[in-house]
Parts: sequence; C-alpha cells; structure tokens
Amino acid sequence: MKLMNAAAFFILVPTLTPAFDPLSTSIFMGGAAVTWQLLSPHSWLKCSLLECCNTKDTLNLSVIKMDLDQKVFGQHLAVQIILKALSANMHFERPRKPLVMSFHGWTGTGKSFVSSIIAENLYQPNIPRRRFVHHFSTVLHFPHLSHVHLYKEQLQNWIRGNVSACPRSLFIFSEMDQMPHGLIDSIMPFLGYHEEINDVYYGKAIFIFLNNVGGDKVTEIALDYWRRLKRREDIPVKELQSLLSEEIFRNRNSGFFHSQLIQKNLIDYFVPLLPLEYKHVRECVREELRLQGHPEDEDLITEIASAMTDYPSEERLYSSKGCKSVASRVTLSKARPLPFTKMAAAAATGGATVCPPAAGGSESGRGGAMLRAAGLLWLLLPGLAALEPLSVSLAIGVAWALTGYLSHPNFYCSYVECCPSAGYRINATALKAQLDAKLFGQHLAKDVVLKAVMGFSNNPSPKKPLTLSLHGWAGTGKNFLSQILAEHVHPAGLRSKYVHLFLATLHFPHQDSLKLYKEQLQNWIRGNVSACPHSVFIFDEMDKMHPGLIDAIKPFLDYYEEVDKVSYRKAIFIFLSNAGGDLINKAALDFWTSGKRREEIQLKDLEPMLSVGVFNNKNSGLWHSSLIDRNLIDYFVPFLPLEHKHVKMCIRAEMIARGYAVNEKIVQAVADEMTFFPKEQKIYSDKGCKTVQAKLDIHEDFAMRYTKAKG
Repeated sequence: MKLMNAAAFFILVPTLTPAFDPLSTSIFMGGAAVTWQLLSPHSWLKCSLLECCNTKDTLNLSVIKMDLDQKVFGQHLAVQIILKALSANMHFERPRKPLVMSFHGWTGTGKSFVSSIIAENLYQPNIPRRRFVHHFSTVLHFPHLSHVHLYKEQLQNWIRGNVSACPRSLFIFSEMDQMPHGLIDSIMPFLGYHEEINDVYYGKAIFIFLNNVGGDKVTEIALDYWRRLKRREDIPVKELQSLLSEEIFRNRNSGFFHSQLIQKNLIDYFVPLLPLEYKHVRECVREELRLQGHPEDEDLITEIASAMTDYPSEERLYSSKGCKSVASRVTLSKARPLPFTKMAAAAATGGATVCPPAAGGSESGRGGAMLRAAGLLWLLLPGLAALEPLSVSLAIGVAWALTGYLSHPNFYCSYVECCPSAGYRINATALKAQLDAKLFGQHLAKDVVLKAVMGFSNNPSPKKPLTLSLHGWAGTGKNFLSQILAEHVHPAGLRSKYVHLFLATLHFPHQDSLKLYKEQLQNWIRGNVSACPHSVFIFDEMDKMHPGLIDAIKPFLDYYEEVDKVSYRKAIFIFLSNAGGDLINKAALDFWTSGKRREEIQLKDLEPMLSVGVFNNKNSGLWHSSLIDRNLIDYFVPFLPLEHKHVKMCIRAEMIARGYAVNEKIVQAVADEMTFFPKEQKIYSDKGCKTVQAKLDIHEDFAMRYTKAKG
C-alpha cells in the first residue's frame, strides 16, 4: 500500500506542477508531503503529533523494570510476576491469547500505580489523552444491578471496537470487588485461546483487574511468615496465587464470585501486593518529599511512617492505608508560603491572579473568542476583494490587531468569567490574611486548610483532587471557610459558574430517587470539570445525605490520571457535616478539664477518632463510605466549639461589617443572650456564631446612635 501511494504521488506531481510558478510548486510539494505523512497510518510525523497504536512490540522491559524497582516499594512478588508476564507476552509475535492479570491487595499497596506504569510504558505519558488505554470504574460505568444485561452488551461492543482499531489495547478494570456478579464473564470470549473472533484478533490486548478482595488473605500469609521469623521474600509465589484464586472465586464480595474466567483458567496471573511495612512507608515518604521539591528530612520521614504503621494493633507492623495518604501527610508537614510577588496585590479582591482559561476549557474562554474572531475575518474576505491592495492590507491588519486584542485574556476575562489557567496558583498570603481576620477560634482548621491548599496549589501535577471534609457543630465556621476558599479559587465565590454548591435537603431529598441522583451527580461533575479543571464542589448537610449517595463520585476522587478522558486532579471537593461534632466537643472539653489550652490540640488528637466516628455513624452521609474505606478524603478538618471570647470576636466583626463603631457594652449584651454549655461550666456556645447577626439586629438602634455620637 505504501509503495502504491508513493507511486501515485510521483506520477501525479510532475503532471500538476508545470502549471505553477516555482514558489507555488514548492508550497504544493511541501503540502502534499505533509498530507501524505498525516494520512499514513503509522508515519513518523503523524505519530509525533498524534498517538498511534503500538502495533509493534516496543515495550522496553529494562525501562519498565527500572520504573518498577525505583517507584514501587515492598512488592518484590508483584514486580517479579509482572515482568515475567510482560516478557512472555512480548516474546511472541502473535500470542495465543491476551495477557490477563488480576492484582490483589489492600488499598494503598500500589495496584493502580503499577497499572499506570504499564500504561505509560506502553503508550507515552506526554500524550494528553491516551486513546488506546481504557479504564473502567465499576461505580461509574456499571452502577445498577438491574442493567447488567445492557452493560454486558456495551462492554463487549466497546472491547470489540477498540481492539479492532488497535490490537495492542490496554483495558483496566478497577473496583472489581464492587462489580455485579456475572458481568465480567461477558468478556470471556475475548480472553480465550481463539485465533480470531469475527475477523478480530485479540491476542495482543492486555487486561488488568484491580481488586481489594484477597488483600486480607495476602496480609494473613505475610503476617504468618513474619511471626514465624521468615522473610517476606521467601513467600512462595505459586502457593499464594493458588490461594488467591480460590479466595476470590468463593468470595461473594468479589466480582469474580463463581466466575467462568477462573473456572476456565483464563486469568494468567493472580498478582499479590503485600502489605507495606514501616521501611516501605519510609521509602514512600522519601520519594514524596523528592517529588514535592523538599530536602530529605529523616525526622519527618520517621514521624509520618511511624504514625501510619498501625496494623495489627499489637505489633504495628503494616500500614493499613499503604502509602495512599503519604502525599497529604507530607503536604501538611512541609507546606510553605508562596514567595511574595505581585499576586499579593490581589489580596483585597480574593487573591485572583491571571484569568485565561485552561487549555481545553469552555468555549467561553480565550480559544472560543479567537475562533469566532477568525471566522468573522474569513467571512469579510470576499468583500475585501473589491478594494484596492493598500485598503485590503490595511483592513486585514486592523482586523488581526482587533482580533488579538479582543482575545487577550486581560481584556476578555475582565468582562467574562474565565476558568483559571493551567499554571494558576492560589494567593496563599491573601488567603491566610483573610482566615486570620475573619475565622475565629479555629487554629486547627486554619492551619490544616491553609497548608493543604498551598501544597495542592503549588503542585503542577497533583495525583488526585483535593478533598476536604469539615466537621463541627453549627456556627463554628465550616460554611464560612468553604466560601472564603471558593473566593480565592474563583473571585466570584458562590456566584461563580465554576463553584457548585449542593444541599442535601434541596438537591437530594428523596430516598427512592437515589439511583437518579447518582447519575445526575456524576454527569454534573463530569460536565463541569470538562469545562473547567479547577472547578470547586461543596457538599453541605452531609449528615442529611442518604447513605451510599456520595460514593457515586468515588471514581473522580481517586488516584486516576483520567476517567473517560477527563482529568479531575485539579478540582477541589469540600464536604460540610455536623457529624463528628460531639466527638470534637468532648475532646475539647477534656483538654479544658485537664488544664490544657485549646491551642495545644493537634490534628493527630482528633483526625483518627473523627474518621472512624464518621465512618460508623449512620447519620453522617459517609457511613461505611468507600471514600473513607479507600482513603480518598485527604483531610478530616475539625472545627472546635467556640468560647465566649470567640463569640465576642464574631460580634465585633459583624459590627464593623455593618459600618458601626464597636461598643463593648453591645458586644457583651449580645454575648449574654447566647446560650453556652456544659450547663455548669458554660464554656462553649451551643450555636457557635450562627445567631450573632439576628441578636445584633435587636441592638441595631443603639449601635447606630453610638456610631453617630462617635462621629
């Protein structure tokens, strides 16, 4: 085919080119050559600009071995099996069946990470959207048991179509432990020993399944070896693989429950990912420090690794979260202020800096303006042909100048709200100043949120969206802080089209509509993050949300590079809940009773208790939620109950906001009308600062007279 194309090209060119002058001939020849390259299926030009299917077996095993050795810690068995599997598959020019691997282990042990390394080595990581790597999330793509028959057809069609387009396609199925029984068996024909099925060859495809099921069995065996004073490196691979296949085949919580894929031995390798020990978590912390640009800090490495090594409760040998929360721990410990630049000048307006939209954002941004202006110029060209050359040149020059000016971000975004650009950073100086001036009595919340936001904003390539869960009694400042944060990402705050507020009682009122709400929520988030990667989503009244609903957004919060060709890694999700407030209040009261200052309370005193309490609370909205179980909430942020002095600060701030002079008699009068607990000590306001505005209304006449008298 290539020879025929070339022959046709060299026959036609001499025939056509004599009619052109030399310059036109050169342009024509160059354009024809470029067009030919772009139309050729695997030309060097096309594959340097666009992603091409990896039909040649170009996976460099020495490079992937180096990546696994340097980036995956404590998983000698997994690395050994994967390298063996890839080597065997790549050895044959036409493998007899696709390569099928099933990864098993606790959360945070590296299942998703290893699959992403394979994908990046198979298809270049700098390609914005890899067309030949397909990731299926059970929660997102197969949520309804009643639709299993439809899902089977869709899955078969998707695999058939994509393997037809690219034989070396990679399919990754995550959350296999939540997959409806029998669904995965629909792809059995594609995994078998068939030469071809309906003229499609599947032997070069790769299928990877990710499971938490089997993790307990893997941990049990590893712990047994440790207690018998044996090295984990001595665990026999074949024995463990056999035990894994039996475990997931019999486990009703497994997507492979009584699966024909196991019965017919179509899964080539069951890959165990061992629980991570203290020394492995240390390596994760060390690597994360390097990635975030910090020098090695042995004391910090020891502190984080020691805190995360928590299982079993007696030996504290393994990390129950693996390395999954290492990034957030490092950020919290090492976040540092941004260097002072002209960004600080925007402090008074919420800290916004540049305005241009991110690449690939909504058409309302700069790209859309340029296209519309160029289209207008194209429409005017026929009319310009009637003018003399000087007028035409002048008109075109003016038109292009006007186009460039109108599409300039500083002009366009001064009239239309734009999504922040890819290099956008939150003004930490302005954010800190506003939190210090307006949020009272919440040293923990301010410190955690500021460090979390700074670390997230400074990171050009975060591994996941920033997810905060704010907990405390009403009136302690949860809503207020979320509004301040939203204003520092998008100056319009809650009025911004890129900030989305969900109220459980308004948007999700009916228990029997749960299925519909899940679909609507997923579609809303997907659509808005596609339009603006820096979208902010605030979920209020989480304690009134129906159990299981919030799990619908789990795929968007996970450590995935993309989900359905959309990256969610720059978005921010904030949950607001009264649940856990009682636990926080009790801890604060215990500190007070023991004579300690509330400023001595640290996050480590509250966060573990808070996450467990919310997980086990049926009225939390996060009851038995996979967001907690899979460690996808980066920070549980406690809001402490407010004391008398904090309530008075709120009253003074409200008086100033209304333009009144501060009168301490009014401040005291309003504070006296508030109720406090416990009944005996009366230390904390039972409504925080929530009723301050209403109480101050009663004293407004007095405040106005006092202000006039003060001049």
